[in-house]
Amino acid sequence: MHASTMIRRTRVEVDLGAVVANARAVRALTSAEVYAVVKADGYGHGAVAVAHALTRAKAAQGFAVSLVEEGVTLREAGITLPVLVMGPSQHGGEDEMVMAGLTPVIGSADDLDAIAAVAQRRQRTIEAHLKIDTGMGRLGVEVERAGELARMAANNGVQLVGLMTHFACADSDDPADPQSMTREQLAKFQIADRAVVAAGAPIRIRHAANSSGALLFPEARFDLVRTGIAIYGNGRWPEGATRIPAMRLVTEVAQLRSITTGTSIGYGAAWRAARDSRVAVLPLGYADGLPRRASGHAEVAIRGKRVPLVGRISMDIAVADVTDVPDIAVGDPAVLLGRAAGGATITVAEYGEWAGLSEYEVTCGMSKRVPRTYVGEPP
Repeated sequence: MHASTMIRRTRVEVDLGAVVANARAVRALTSAEVYAVVKADGYGHGAVAVAHALTRAKAAQGFAVSLVEEGVTLREAGITLPVLVMGPSQHGGEDEMVMAGLTPVIGSADDLDAIAAVAQRRQRTIEAHLKIDTGMGRLGVEVERAGELARMAANNGVQLVGLMTHFACADSDDPADPQSMTREQLAKFQIADRAVVAAGAPIRIRHAANSSGALLFPEARFDLVRTGIAIYGNGRWPEGATRIPAMRLVTEVAQLRSITTGTSIGYGAAWRAARDSRVAVLPLGYADGLPRRASGHAEVAIRGKRVPLVGRISMDIAVADVTDVPDIAVGDPAVLLGRAAGGATITVAEYGEWAGLSEYEVTCGMSKRVPRTYVGEPP
């Protein structure tokens, strides 16, 4: 048996048609180019598969990653669209980044020095984007130093063609509040923009908006939007907008057991049957991305009906109370996340609430031991 043979029936299903539809919806709502954020393996959806689907559908104009390795992986998979490397993990990988045709983001004088050294060594001009810290407080050049960095770049073989920032509160700010943190950051970004242009930088691309910024703050859209969580069908969307969650977590009923009143289930005997019951053993657990902290809260959809998981979720096994599910059988699909037959749906936000996780953590937290299967890609 080959190691890649799929025997277990637990899987993460990714609807590539949904990803494409969401990216097109973002483009329609914003009228800006879409750079799809595919860091962290496409937020757990599979960066290469997502990038290929968006490229073939012409639904994205570029991609954004955090690591040099993530960008190189896209190039090795045949992705030729622009790839922006946004993270701070570039040091030591500047040559690889340049040779792979990735676009570096400069967020400090040290970043600039490292890229300039490559430009000098290779006797070529390197195009880069300059990141401004307008309030996130992590990465980026201070607004007051933006012009200085731009002049330094021009004198060291680095051509600043892009200017960017990142919002701290777009996913929680009120779009109707003129004094919101997001608008405060935009004002600072404009100050930095003027200084960089005055310093002679040939800026042709400006971008600030993450998913919430893109969808809720029209003035933040500029030339392109960097949308991650939105293209996967999650996050904060305008009221009435159509989005399609792209991920499902599906397994099958492995065993059915009849138990009597008072029987305990799982480690610590944390749950005991209040009546004679029927329970279904499901072959997945916290090693697969179903958090142990969701014990006592999580549900599963089987035969169109949502039922509770009972007992503590263990590493490889969860147990559902299916007493009220008629005609259940071994092999029946069991949906932990996403839409099930009969219309029962468990959202990413709800799944996260069970364990105190954000939507980002839910999809990124799906274990690599759970195979990804892909459906729905449009022609």
